[in-house]
Amino acid sequence: MISLYLYNSLTNKLEKFEPIDSSNIGMYACGPTVYSSPHIGNARPLVVFDVLFRLLKKLYGNATYVRNLTDVDDKINKRAFERNISIKELTDEVIAEFHRSTDQLNVLPPIYEPRATFHIKEMLDIINLLIKNEYAYVVEGHVLFRVKKLSNYGQLSKRSVEDMIPGSRVEVAPYKEDPLDFVLWKPSKENEPSWDSPFGKGRPGWHIECSAMSSKYLGKQFDIHAGGQDLIFPHHENEIAQNFGAFGCLMANYWVHNGLLLVNNQKMSKSLGNIISLDEILQKYDGEIIRYVLLSSHYQKTLNWTDQIVNQAKSALDRFYGALDSATEIYEDIDFESKVTAALCNNLNTPLALQQLMEISDQIYKTDNQTEKNRLCSILKKEAEILGLLMRENWFQKDAKLSEEEIAKLLRERTKAKSEKNFQRADEIRSYLLENKIKIEDTKDGPVWKVISD
Repeated sequence: MISLYLYNSLTNKLEKFEPIDSSNIGMYACGPTVYSSPHIGNARPLVVFDVLFRLLKKLYGNATYVRNLTDVDDKINKRAFERNISIKELTDEVIAEFHRSTDQLNVLPPIYEPRATFHIKEMLDIINLLIKNEYAYVVEGHVLFRVKKLSNYGQLSKRSVEDMIPGSRVEVAPYKEDPLDFVLWKPSKENEPSWDSPFGKGRPGWHIECSAMSSKYLGKQFDIHAGGQDLIFPHHENEIAQNFGAFGCLMANYWVHNGLLLVNNQKMSKSLGNIISLDEILQKYDGEIIRYVLLSSHYQKTLNWTDQIVNQAKSALDRFYGALDSATEIYEDIDFESKVTAALCNNLNTPLALQQLMEISDQIYKTDNQTEKNRLCSILKKEAEILGLLMRENWFQKDAKLSEEEIAKLLRERTKAKSEKNFQRADEIRSYLLENKIKIEDTKDGPVWKVISD
């Protein structure tokens, strides 16, 4: 079996993946805080780690993927108050929208998708262990983690404790033993969600949620923890601290982080007015185009979202689907050496994987042998499957005013007209197709068509 290599943020090295139990790989990824519509940046880890999930299942036959939903948070409380609706109404609404978006992006559902509010008991169990092990203390209804008791705190973010001392912008609570100590449990204010606990009615801190849900579904130590680079500190650093303090072991052996997404070389922000909601972009473009864009850059690198990169993704998918349309039969069982899998096993090299798809499609356009076309189209479709691409049955029909059979007939007539030097008729056919939203591109391998938007 081909070996998988992943860049481990914990060691800052590309490492060969050695699972704890090869019969069932455990992977956890931080999901959304469900207070508002997800934006396009939120979609990147969804798609990237969906590919990793697909790859793990292909390599090992089984993988348990857990992606949580944070449904208790200050932002949720604030947004529900602003909209004058209940917290449950808000979170249910946002979760439903989130699932609609993941479906359009062809993101597989995780094996488990736990909600934080359903796991308060598990959080309190870990908090009690931390208190018992003297990694946490209770004061004024709060439970806080003693950061300096953990000698290797900062091992993931590569920060020294001295560099983490809060600056003047951070208000240090007077009840803390040390400014670095972080909240595990806190009292709830009036009209905020609250649960009974040995420390009084209150609610959990953010970091304890993931420790509770990952340990419940994957065990105290598992294979892969994934998330965005922006979560390395303090969220993932604090998860590691909590798990070590409670269970005495490293939480996950491999930490995989995706890079940021910019919009026209700028970080998304309300002040710049450049936040692109996922729902908004999915109304404008097919979800597969968005997925392609998110895979077009290596997951560790910053991805710059532009109109140009979206148009390039649309053109690439038009070419792939155009190639597939030339097949008269797709073989379900076909033996071949998967170059896409090999690319993904090299630290999820999705740009190289997409390049492999392009090379196969080029071969399809070049051959006139129908049997060979069918073989290559079968390989193309199979290779794209692990990337979650080329799953549509009616890629062109959804926009085209002409059927694919009509387009193919007109292209054959146009080719014949050109060979007979009847250029007037060839131009008439081109114009007619253009009127019906079909653009023709003449290549050395023959004409290629694609649907153009209004």
